Amino acid sequence: MPWKRTTSLAAVAALAVLGLTACQSEGSDAKAGPSATASTQAPADGSGGSATSEAPATGGVEKPDDLPAGLPLPSGELTSVTGSTGAYVLTFSAQDPQAVIDEYRKALEGAQYTVVDIAGVFTATSDKTSVSVATGGDTVVLTLATL
Repeated sequence: MPWKRTTSLAAVAALAVLGLTACQSEGSDAKAGPSATASTQAPADGSGGSATSEAPATGGVEKPDDLPAGLPLPSGELTSVTGSTGAYVLTFSAQDPQAVIDEYRKALEGAQYTVVDIAGVFTATSDKTSVSVATGGDTVVLTLATL
């Protein structure tokens, strides 16, 4: 049944991108919220670091503690996390989202994830983890589900 899981995650990722795009177009600040008091800027050279499973929390938003071991994360500033144990949507801002996506895809393949492209979104799966990745504007949205 990997096809149903992949299709469902692609749909969730697409909805998350559309929702974030709609929120940003109405003038709301995606970084606003109780945890946005501490802010860390990305390097001025635009490097933003590299995809890693130890990506630092920035902008006052922290990555969930229960992410799967060995799961790389995209570079960029983590701006929001929603969800709960086993199902998260992580949003990253990036100056060059396509470069972040390309780098992240390579990191997932290097971590032994199987990557499949579906209508502008890619999904990566391993034993019990499925990740869908999409972009919208200067945002990279990672939808994660674990079994």
